[in-house]
Amino acid sequence: MAKAIVDSSSTHGHRCPICLNKFTSPRQLPCLHSFCEHCIQDYITEKGSSTDTIFEEFMCPVCKIVTKPANKGKPLSEWASLLPNSPFLFMGKSKVERSCEVCWSSSHSSRNVANKFCVVCEEFICDKCAVCHQNMRMTKSHEIITTETYTNNPENRIKFKEGFGCPEHDNEEIKFYCRSHETACCGTCSFLHHKSCPNVLELKQGLPGLMKAMNPQKIIEQLRKLKNHLKVVFDMNEKNIGVLGSRVESLCVEIGDIRKKLNALLDDIEKMVKLEGNRIYKEWLIRKQQQNNQCQSLLYAIKNSQALLETVVQYGTETKKFMVTNKTLKHLYLYSDQIRERFEKVDNVSIRIELDSNMQAMLSKDAIYFAKLVCQEKADDVYCTRLIVPLQKQCVILSRVIDVHSPFDKLPVYVGIVQLPDGHIILADWCNKSICLYNSSYNLVASHILLENPCSMCLIEDDEVAVTFSGQTFQFLSIKDGSIKNAGMATTKYKHCGVDAVTSKEIFVYGHCGDTWGSNKYYWSLITRNGDVTLHRECYCKPTQWVCAVLDMSKSRVFISVSGDNAVYCFGLRDGKQYFVYISRDLKVPRGISVDREDNVYIVGYHSNNIHKLSPDGVAVQVITSGVPEKPRGIYFNHNRDNFFVTTIKGLMSRKLHHFVHK
Repeated sequence: MAKAIVDSSSTHGHRCPICLNKFTSPRQLPCLHSFCEHCIQDYITEKGSSTDTIFEEFMCPVCKIVTKPANKGKPLSEWASLLPNSPFLFMGKSKVERSCEVCWSSSHSSRNVANKFCVVCEEFICDKCAVCHQNMRMTKSHEIITTETYTNNPENRIKFKEGFGCPEHDNEEIKFYCRSHETACCGTCSFLHHKSCPNVLELKQGLPGLMKAMNPQKIIEQLRKLKNHLKVVFDMNEKNIGVLGSRVESLCVEIGDIRKKLNALLDDIEKMVKLEGNRIYKEWLIRKQQQNNQCQSLLYAIKNSQALLETVVQYGTETKKFMVTNKTLKHLYLYSDQIRERFEKVDNVSIRIELDSNMQAMLSKDAIYFAKLVCQEKADDVYCTRLIVPLQKQCVILSRVIDVHSPFDKLPVYVGIVQLPDGHIILADWCNKSICLYNSSYNLVASHILLENPCSMCLIEDDEVAVTFSGQTFQFLSIKDGSIKNAGMATTKYKHCGVDAVTSKEIFVYGHCGDTWGSNKYYWSLITRNGDVTLHRECYCKPTQWVCAVLDMSKSRVFISVSGDNAVYCFGLRDGKQYFVYISRDLKVPRGISVDREDNVYIVGYHSNNIHKLSPDGVAVQVITSGVPEKPRGIYFNHNRDNFFVTTIKGLMSRKLHHFVHK
């Protein structure tokens, strides 16, 4: 089925937002959006079949407002037929062909064109059904008019009564209004649901005051203003799309001028600019087109609301005026909130190349990065900057692969590596619920069985480590004289994923907030050895089952890698302020993360089989692929933080440590 979108050709309201063709047997949702009956039925069926729970409601494909069927006892395949007809789709000059509703509901193989309209039954019928209609005893007195008469005469259209009766009780007229709930109701509803309400009025008595208070003319004017604002948003986005496209094309010319002075470097940079510029443009184009689609959908709904209210005010009875005005007033508030939330400010977008001021330093052999492609869009005084993957120099290389002997039969899954100042290595093994001590030659010295499967490990002092589990407890272990001994336990408020050392008295822990894994709320805390919290901060990222964090104590920053959106977030340790987000198409499912002694950040891509090295301000300086094992899981620096180990969980390779050094 076609996705629910609104095309620019549907601005006159005669095209279905799903199939984008002219309406056939249009049906209207409570939010006033209309669709072909078969289109909305296919949409409902698709949504109902894709869920394992009881399907009792569905969202409008355009505005996402929830709709509940008038009769939940009906099968899913008949829900669309229960929706009211869309009377105001016939206001335009163009003729909209619709099928006979009697033939449609009777599942006839041939669906005849509806040429007649029964005013009493409020159904469009064909010539054959009209003859049958007038011959039947129950319907022979019904007034039948032609569809042209119905379409061309607004006074006939306003006689269409669907939507003005009680939605809960068939054939019940709306006679009362509850001020407490701001709801119009029938006599049965007033008795069942509003019996205890102190302010229930008869519509005949309260209509003048209610209509004066709601002021439909003022609502129409406000709708007109919202419509104008949306037009400005739409025009500005269209303008920015053209400007940004032109600037992206001109970037290549700009690069050509720089090439004269930087021939050796610009071959690589030009490719990056083209790729990144087009990617930014495509992403921005898609985002703005989506916003314009939302804008167009909301504009379409506002036009329908305005047309409905204007027609009712001009030709309708007082009761109908009140009902439509009350309903439109509620929609007005909804439209205002949506516009405030989505389209409050629209500003120009710019894209340019920024070169570092000290070009000589950037061209030296120690250059970290060359330039960055900056795309800025001003929205609420926040500038969003996207960084290009800079010039790469292979400064980190694989030194050797170390085969570590495990004393257990099961293949290990190393979740923590600590190197002591004397060169000894401690490995935390999740699969075998243990930690093992090895000497500088990687021979086994001692092992210790833990109470649970470890999640992470860090060095607290020269002879002590902390190990976390997938719960609220963590354990201290003393490493002395070639043995491993328990040195105490502590607990935290939340479930944690990992641990890192701050000082001998404070420990950095992090994980998901709440009791469920995979939430979008994360935390980090500084705690003492007995579990007392000295600092607690929370942040929001994309929901994920895997999160990893590391503390850069020299800059008081926290780096969190989130596998759910393939991103790395940088926050202030104490204030929780977000400094930057690193996202790269070459980084897939980031897991391990660590920091070297120069505050560079290293992220392991579990599915991309690489390691991304970032400068302290979040600029990629190298993507390491050579020597990186398949399915890398963790990265752990030695005690001097000048070289590191990488682990994997890929088969027999899980027993090996990949040692990387700076060239």
